[in-house]
Amino acid sequence: MSSRNVNAVIFLGVVLSVLAGCVPSAEMKLNLEPKSETVYKVFVSSTKDYQFVQPSINKTKERHTEASLEMVFSQQVESVDRQGNATADITIKQLKYLSMGPEGVKEDFDSEREQDKSKQLAKLIGIGYRLKISPKGEVSVLDSSAARSVLKDGQAGAIATNMFSDEEIARRHQVKALFDADKSSYKKGDKWSSLADAPPGTLVPKTFEKVYTLTDLKEKDGQKIATVEMNAVPSSKRLDDQKQEQVVNFFSSMFDEKNDYTGKMVVNLTTGVIESYQEDFKVEWLAVEPAIEQKGEQEPDHLTMAFTQTYSIEKVN
Repeated sequence: MSSRNVNAVIFLGVVLSVLAGCVPSAEMKLNLEPKSETVYKVFVSSTKDYQFVQPSINKTKERHTEASLEMVFSQQVESVDRQGNATADITIKQLKYLSMGPEGVKEDFDSEREQDKSKQLAKLIGIGYRLKISPKGEVSVLDSSAARSVLKDGQAGAIATNMFSDEEIARRHQVKALFDADKSSYKKGDKWSSLADAPPGTLVPKTFEKVYTLTDLKEKDGQKIATVEMNAVPSSKRLDDQKQEQVVNFFSSMFDEKNDYTGKMVVNLTTGVIESYQEDFKVEWLAVEPAIEQKGEQEPDHLTMAFTQTYSIEKVN
């Protein structure tokens, strides 16, 4: 090989090494800043739908239930310890709550509606609680006594009691997409996964493997912005209880099941601010009258049931 070709190969190797070193990478964790404040809007919702269509007698039965909560809140980071755990004060600024049963609306509250400002739930505006947020997005409640003491009686009291349970508070604020991102450095295209049970409300117990992919990582104004997408598939890794297996097999023989479980997050890794984060879960079951039982040329009777759950949070300012 001539000296010119040798030099060309060496030069190419140097260029490739430099380009490889330019691939952005980052640790997938929150770096919350002390004395920072962010306003978020969080939305959680679950619905159940039932439809039984009987062409044989020209009859359809339908049922819909829904529960949703939308909260605008400020998150003030008081301090951050050496391990990166942040102490944050949460203050409720706006609140919407909707509950629907088969008979219709049970509760419909919007703190921005003038006629709702005299309702009991309006007393929650301006109320807050204190959290500990880990770099991996895990949340623990430090103090929620003030929020829990505002409303105790009646329908509003029951709603507030659920809203300020440790479980529901964590559900609103935790960042599950970061829980199992345990490598010291991630680059575009890297993946990690975690196991999660199906949300309460599904017909059968089921476990999903949630696979997260870092689809974009870029620098903007000296800050690293990451985009993470999630796709989940059913897993049998936790279905080791015989009773659960029997339930699954029983319903599997009756229904065709379709699952859709996806999510997406955009996070500023430099400041620990979530720009947006959403996870959507939907499962649908369909049972069709066996052909042997069908009458005439009419469409077969069929039963459809569906369950959906949505979680989203986005930065307001």
